[in-house]
Amino acid sequence: MTKITGTIEKIDPDKRVINLKLDNGKKKTLKVDKSVKDLGKFKVGDRVQMSYTEEVIMMAQPSSEGTAQVAKFGSVEVQSEGDQPALVKVDTSVISGKIVSIDPKKKRLTFEDPDGKKKTVKLSRRIKNLDKFKPGDDINMAITDEMVVAVVA
Repeated sequence: MTKITGTIEKIDPDKRVINLKLDNGKKKTLKVDKSVKDLGKFKVGDRVQMSYTEEVIMMAQPSSEGTAQVAKFGSVEVQSEGDQPALVKVDTSVISGKIVSIDPKKKRLTFEDPDGKKKTVKLSRRIKNLDKFKPGDDINMAITDEMVVAVVA
């Protein structure tokens, strides 16, 4: 679980989306889980602290093996690792890319998507076959969405 603090720049309670300007000056847009019941009480300009799940690669396979295995992921339950234990069901997306780098110790994988954008994502502990991946390999991944699970004013 990741915690961030910032000021709400835009909020859409119906679509359950919040745009924040973080204390470090960066901007972040996050989806808010249905478990957050009081989203309507927050407004633009409110300073808030949010806890959210990170994007996580739940499954990965070389693209030469196709997408059958990763495509079957629709949603998964993610257990938070922080001080606020929660089990949150989040949607997954199937993404293809080319591995730029992989850090098995930190469980991080950096890949380049088909549009040429680089992204670093955390790897699930369930992925045990990291030794078969190396920079330059094409890969198919099931990646969970980021999801806010708590908002505190």
